[in-house]
Amino acid sequence: MSRRWWPQPAAGQMVTGSVVFGDIIQISHVDGDVTVISPDRPPYRVSAADSAPAPVSVVKARSQPSRLLLAHHQVVPFTGRERTLDALAEWIRGGEPVAARLVHGAGGQGKTRLAAEVTAQCAAAGWAVWKVTHTPTPVSGAVPVSRAELPGGAVLAVVDYADRWPASALLALLTQLRDLHTRAGTRVRVLMLARADGYWWPAVANRAEGDLDVDTDQMALPPLAADSDDDRSTLFTTAAARFATAMNVAQTGWPVPDLTGPAFAQVLAVHMAALATVDAIGHGEAPPSVRTDAVSAYLLRREQEYWHELHARPDNPVKSPPRVMHRAVVTATLTGTQPRPAARHALAQTGFAADSTAADQIIDDHTTCYPPTDTRTVFEPLHPDRLGEDLIALSTPGHSHRGVTNLERDWTPAAITDLLTTGGTPPPPWTAAMVTTLVETAHRWPHIATDVLYPLIRQHPTLMITAGGAALTRLADIPDIDPTILETLEPLLPNGRHIDLDIAAAAITNTLTHHRLTHTTDPAQQALLHATLAWRLSNAGRREQALAPAEEAVRIRRRLVEANPDAYLPDLAASLNNLGLRLSELGRREQALAPAEEATDIYRRLAEANPDAYLPNLAMSLNNIGIRLSELGRREQALAPAEEATDIRRRLAEANPDAYLPNLAMSLWSYAWVCVNGQHNWPAALESITEAIDIFGPLTEQLPQMFGGRLFAAYRTQADVLAGLGRLDEANDLRRQIDEATGGSPT
Repeated sequence: MSRRWWPQPAAGQMVTGSVVFGDIIQISHVDGDVTVISPDRPPYRVSAADSAPAPVSVVKARSQPSRLLLAHHQVVPFTGRERTLDALAEWIRGGEPVAARLVHGAGGQGKTRLAAEVTAQCAAAGWAVWKVTHTPTPVSGAVPVSRAELPGGAVLAVVDYADRWPASALLALLTQLRDLHTRAGTRVRVLMLARADGYWWPAVANRAEGDLDVDTDQMALPPLAADSDDDRSTLFTTAAARFATAMNVAQTGWPVPDLTGPAFAQVLAVHMAALATVDAIGHGEAPPSVRTDAVSAYLLRREQEYWHELHARPDNPVKSPPRVMHRAVVTATLTGTQPRPAARHALAQTGFAADSTAADQIIDDHTTCYPPTDTRTVFEPLHPDRLGEDLIALSTPGHSHRGVTNLERDWTPAAITDLLTTGGTPPPPWTAAMVTTLVETAHRWPHIATDVLYPLIRQHPTLMITAGGAALTRLADIPDIDPTILETLEPLLPNGRHIDLDIAAAAITNTLTHHRLTHTTDPAQQALLHATLAWRLSNAGRREQALAPAEEAVRIRRRLVEANPDAYLPDLAASLNNLGLRLSELGRREQALAPAEEATDIYRRLAEANPDAYLPNLAMSLNNIGIRLSELGRREQALAPAEEATDIRRRLAEANPDAYLPNLAMSLWSYAWVCVNGQHNWPAALESITEAIDIFGPLTEQLPQMFGGRLFAAYRTQADVLAGLGRLDEANDLRRQIDEATGGSPT
């Protein structure tokens, strides 16, 4: 059987007794030969998680207090969250072989420390614990394959910033971990951390459960006010005592400010206030105002003093003066960690370095101040994320927090624009990270949205598309976002399915639909808005939410047809067809058949009167009828509409192959699928699915995001047909090759 459209897997390393996971981890204590889980370099790195605290000296703590806030130092012991820990322990002990759980909460809520606590407990119980990091732009250079033990046959994988990952990358990871269980019997738990669940999580969870058989659930990490196990005053005094010890500040009894406002619902906000209080008293100063912006401004002033101290020290001084370091820290916080050549490019793009020699000096000095966690990269951002976002906001003119900082610089807006509008192709490697950082900053600092982000989007809308679906989804969630910003992006969204942009398209369409429905009284426009929203929600996996707008579109268009059938009957047929699809997706197959049949009847009448306009719609509706009947077990009845749809689409493709070949392939595939479901017509099914593959192949080469999944799904149907013909060896060989090429995903 021809495999000429088969994607060629990359060469893999074969090591008996291990599983090569991605390109960097080799898992020991697995029986049998190696399984190469991914044919390509995956967009993430897997490393053994280390829950042990990293020590920090008194000198470093006093010179750069913000270092004490970093989770990996664990200066403040983990306390509280008992109910949350109990719930996670129960989930880990559960019987599911592979399960993923999302823990979401606002930035600074304590997700990383919570994960570290869970990691430590799992490690103590004999689990392997892994940290998985998204790497959209792999760092050049050899990466040695590391070895990870699975002593207890169980692994906990922690995925931070999961809401910033492309959906395809998360699904690829879940596929590989599921494959690890299938291959080695390993019990797998995937703990995902994110600021929000939003649109992205239901879409990922739906695909994980429906396609991968991975159990999923989620839990919100409650703010301090909502968790009776946590007391803000106690949290403050505990943190203050530990910070005082770390900085060798001799005092007992710390003045507790008023922490009752919503700004202190996050653990990090309370810790920052405690740190600023201890540091100020240690310097003989009054603690800063209890406002969170004043606390951030105080800690950022201490960063400035740290830059000056390193520049002015007599031994091995940092050559870059504080004003230059300020520019470097802002740039690094915007771009995120980068390979050195990219960092040079960023400094040149902003005009902060005249040449590569000057850039290297700034990079070296910045590395002295902020050593990277990955030594292959430079430009470690200012952490925690909240403090880095506050640095960007307070360095940008236009905020209303006058008198709390002297960080404002006129060069900041221009630097942001210059970094994102290089004019080159492809866009700079920091685009996605930088746009994401700006979006997150805009959630708390309105002037970043109105004065920086929105003008950028209006002038360069493709930036947001380049940044990816995760950034787009968070953009749509900015409080009181200007709808015209989303309308600028709407024409750039894909017209068809796109695994990494479907979620963002649904979020943007949802926001715009609610806005537009309040500004139009035209029922035809209202119906179109509901229909489009239902389609976008379904594409994003929000199937339950998609049903209501699909039903509303049908109701409105029925009324329109009663008044003017010639104008609105085609629209009603389209809405009925889509309603049938939405009901089928929810498993309501009996109910799905009636609207599908009504749509087919309408399209048949329309095609008789105007075949050029409506034959494609009739073929599409017939194709769906065949699938609906097959789902209901009425397989003999399903063959006739499937055959008619194929015949129509073949005639259309002969006249206009560019427009109709993809549809012909879908009908050929559907016909074969109906045959497989009915356990008959095996030779015709093989001929049909083979032709479909020969069409999907070249289409996949041109548009892999759109047609790659369909190609592999067609190959799976071909394997089922071969099995039905009794050619079991060929069928099993084909299934094995599919699993090797896709990581076992049902696509």
